[in-house]
Amino acid sequence: MAEKKPNFIVIGAMKAATTSLYTYLKQHPEIFMTKDKEPMFFNNFQQENNYKILGSKRKKPTTLEEYLTMFKDVKNEKAIGEASPGYIYNPKAPQLIKEHLPNVKIIAILRHPTDRAYSNYLHTKRADRENSDTFQEAIELENKRIEDNWSPLYHYIEKGYYSVQLKRYYQLFPKENIRVYLFEDVVKNTTETLKDIFKFLEVDENVEIDTSKKANVSGTPSGLMGWILKKMRYYNLMPKFAISDYLPKFVVKLIFKSVYNPIKKLDENLRRDITEKYYKEEINTLEKLIKKDLNSWLS
Repeated sequence: MAEKKPNFIVIGAMKAATTSLYTYLKQHPEIFMTKDKEPMFFNNFQQENNYKILGSKRKKPTTLEEYLTMFKDVKNEKAIGEASPGYIYNPKAPQLIKEHLPNVKIIAILRHPTDRAYSNYLHTKRADRENSDTFQEAIELENKRIEDNWSPLYHYIEKGYYSVQLKRYYQLFPKENIRVYLFEDVVKNTTETLKDIFKFLEVDENVEIDTSKKANVSGTPSGLMGWILKKMRYYNLMPKFAISDYLPKFVVKLIFKSVYNPIKKLDENLRRDITEKYYKEEINTLEKLIKKDLNSWLS
């Protein structure tokens, strides 16, 4: 029997609703998604990643055999995929993907880079992996951290230069094999966006998907349970499944309400300043590359 390989990959970006998209795609009967949402194989294959990171590193597949084992349960699904949001940023990933999956389809979701960076910071802070007291302090430390070989997890600003990252894919894959969506599309126009993705993946567009489940809900852990969760994230002891897949919605809502404090919004003036300083030119370049109106990102 021929080995099953993915024919599509969600490459990122991190904190841009890739987990939500994974949850939706997994519900489609003609789509197979890996049980582990983020294999990150092409970020580890044939690469020495001795990055500095606070907390324990999660073991990921590093051999082709380990990676392909993740697709051993494929039956008759038409679309076979995985979602690893780190692929978009890793400069070596596009070439490795092209070598091993030459005809694969690529899906990218992009979020306002400043919002993405702040959400990334909160995510890292929530996992007890960030020792900076503020987002601004983390940004100021970023260049030094990159020089000192800290994990891309801490490249908050750098990961927002999407045009550079996407060009690497456009240089290797035909344009018709790449779809780029905006975070707003997935969050606000979910049904229409899913129909377009299903069409791209050549599966039934009319399958009904439960989009009420919210993945990776942000917030600050509080109380004893919050402390326990932080330590579980720090030591990579979190289960690889979503509790929302097994518990009623009202129970999940109660758990999150009791464990997490509401998210602290990024100050609007700071948001505007960061966008102006780091991303104004990038947004204009990206707009031309992906042919989407990004004017709202600059307002």
